[in-house]
Order: sequence, then C-alpha cells, then structure tokens
Amino acid sequence: AAVLVVWVLAGLVTGMLGDRYRSQVARALDEAHRSRDALDRVVEATPSFHARGSTAAVARAICDAARATFGCDLAALFAIEGERLRLLARSPFLANTGDRLVMEPSPELQRELAEYLLPRFIADVRAPDSPRVPRAITSDPDQISAVRAPVLLDGQPVALLAMSWARPVPEPGRGELGVVQRFVEHAAVALAQAQRAEAQREVAALYRRFQTSLVPEVAVDVPGVAVATLYRPGERRMLLGGDFVDALARPGGRVAAVIGDVTGHGPDAAALGASLRAAWRALALRDTGLVETLRTLNRLTLDEGARAERGDPGFAMLATVCALEIDVPDRRALVALAGHPAPLVLGAGVTPVRLAPGPMLGLADDGEWAPRELLLPRDWGLFLYTDGIIEARLAPGEPARLGVAGLAAHVAGLWARQATSAADLAALVDALQEAQGGPLADDVTLLLVTSGRGGG
Repeated sequence: AAVLVVWVLAGLVTGMLGDRYRSQVARALDEAHRSRDALDRVVEATPSFHARGSTAAVARAICDAARATFGCDLAALFAIEGERLRLLARSPFLANTGDRLVMEPSPELQRELAEYLLPRFIADVRAPDSPRVPRAITSDPDQISAVRAPVLLDGQPVALLAMSWARPVPEPGRGELGVVQRFVEHAAVALAQAQRAEAQREVAALYRRFQTSLVPEVAVDVPGVAVATLYRPGERRMLLGGDFVDALARPGGRVAAVIGDVTGHGPDAAALGASLRAAWRALALRDTGLVETLRTLNRLTLDEGARAERGDPGFAMLATVCALEIDVPDRRALVALAGHPAPLVLGAGVTPVRLAPGPMLGLADDGEWAPRELLLPRDWGLFLYTDGIIEARLAPGEPARLGVAGLAAHVAGLWARQATSAADLAALVDALQEAQGGPLADDVTLLLVTSGRGGG
C-alpha cells in the first residue's frame, strides 16, 4: 500500500512539474515568436527612416515605425541636450503642442539613464515610485504602460525613445526588450546620418553665401558700359577661397573696379577677401584715389596678418589686387597693380597692360603702387582675372600651362564673336577644363568690363 501511495504521489508531482515545465516552455516559445515577429517588423521598418532627409523627418519616421513595430499607442523621440530633453517628434503628431518647441528639464531622468543604458519597462507610468518617463507621455492621462529606450552614440545617450500603451501590458521578456534595443540602434545610425547630412548642407549653404559675398552679382549703372563676372571654384571646391571682385559707378560716367586674390584657402583667406572687398567699396564710394586705396588695403592686410600670426605663428596673409578707374566719356583708364596679373585690353587686338606690379598687400608697411593711364579704343574692353586661369594645363598631364599669351588668344576669340556675357566667360572656363581633363587646380574669378558691344 505504501508503495502504491508513493507511486501515486510521484505521478502527481511529475504531472505537476511537467505541466509547469510545459507552461514555461510555451511562454518561452510564445515570447520567442513575438520577438521574432517584432524583429521582422524592425527589419521591414528601419529602411523607411534611413531613407528620410532632414533630422526632423527622420525623427518622425522613427516614431511612426516604432508604433507600427511594437503596437504602442504613442511614441516620442527626444534629443538629450545637457540636462534637458527636446522633443524631436511624436506619433501621432498633435499639431497644437508645438513638437519642436517642447523643452523639458530632466536631471533625475538623466541620472537614471546614465545608470541604466538599456530599454526599460514601466508597468504603470502613473505610479509615484515608477521609473521616470518624459512628460510627453505622462501628460496623456490615457497612457498606462511604457518602455523607454536610450539612443546611444559612442556609448553615450544622445536621444531617448519613449513608447506607451493606453492599457496595461505584460512585462516584455528579455528577447522583446532586445528587439527594442536593436530598433534604437538602427535609430541611432539614422539620426547620426541625418544630422551629418544636415550639417554638411548647412556648411555648403554657408560656403555659398560666403563665396557670393566675395564674388557678388556685379552691375554698374553707366550708359554704354556692360559688366560680366564669373567665379569658378577649383579642385578644392569645399575650401573657401579668397578671390574677390566688385565694380561700381562713380559720378561723371566713371566706373571703378577691383579684382583680388588672397593667398591660401579656408576661413581666414575668405574673411580677409571679404574685408578687402568691403573696404575697397567704401573707399571707392568716397572717390578715394587708387594709390591711397591700395595703401589702405595694405594696412588692413598687415593688421589681419598680424592677428593671424598671433594665433598661428608662421602663418602669413598676403593678397594681390588689380584696381582700376575708367573715365567712360574720355575713354581713359587708370590701372594699379599690387602683385596681381595685369588686365587685358580689348580693342583691335587683345594685349596685356604693360605695367610692372607693385608689391603684394601685406608684405611691408610701405610700398609703391604707381598707376598707369591707358587710352582706350572706340570699342574697348578690359579683362581682369585671377591667376587660377593662366595656370590651366594645355592637356591632361602636360606640364605646359596656358599662360597670359594663351589666355589672350582665347579672349581674342570671344571678343571677335562679341561674346562678352557671363555665359561666354563660363564657356571659356569650361573649354579650358575640358582641355586639361578636369577642374582647374585653383579658383578662377573673371571680370570683363566693356563699352557695351555684344551685351553683358
């Protein structure tokens, strides 16, 4: 009898243990299936926010994908900025909340995130002792359960994804939280790519604005005078250059013009170029003579060079300039050079002005920049340029350069065809680039002032 009882008890215990084991296995399998399904949805959803453009668009796509992947009722993505959270996006979007304006102090949440960098489940966000969740979640009285997941970059939380349900949900297993972790890893990559692309677009826009300030659209309101300009960046096109150009009308039918080139590339060269152009324009509007203008620009270059020297010993800032004044009614021009190539005079032929240049700006306190007077033909043109164009190679890999004589021959062809517009200048540079097999090494800036024949 005793043996029978033992057998019965053993059978009951075994059955109970088997049922418990089978239940645990069933739950584990169910969780595994849910995790696998969620992971499949992650794989399907992540391309949608990797393909978006701006950071705001990517953030919104991440929130939409989170709702679709995890079946939550609300998803919000926050940027972590110091001890504050900034709401980047929320799904569903609520127009009257001003998503991008919401800022939330979060020192306690920051400390919790620093201690626990993995996704965390909150059974009831309304409970006073529950882990902290951003107000974008808790301010909705319908939300009950939530998951918060730090978005990490180089091991540091840079954003926070919060998801919530308007009902109590069971605590997710380790595998399901692992899927959430996988999702935010994809989100981190997408956000970083979007922010990098956005920064590059901003830099490119700044580059264009800065370069436009150096080489603006130039027009002079003088009867019978046309002006055309061109700026073409060289191979180092993402480095700001120091080329600058300008022209303006003076009383009595006169025109003042300038072209210059600061040595080197980068922000310092561009800043000096912008300063020199602005200073020249102010002096020209005051009708300052060429010699005094170059002396003033030289002092400015020396001052900027000294400032740069203090920040970077051995770094010299120099500039070349060609400045001219044209008396249109009398067909006379004054030209002064500070280390710059002489302009070409266009008339019956095309010839460079014979004038020895004075010293470059920024070399010394004193310098002589004696101007030369030119008598212009009835149909005249003055072609000013930076040296990037005469350094063009005649053929790919050839050491021979275009030089001043080669440039004069090309300009003579334009002049003979009355091709004096900005588009014609662009076609000239295109032809030189095609001949050498690629972009010119240095930036090219051109300024053509004509007596109006052929249009501007």
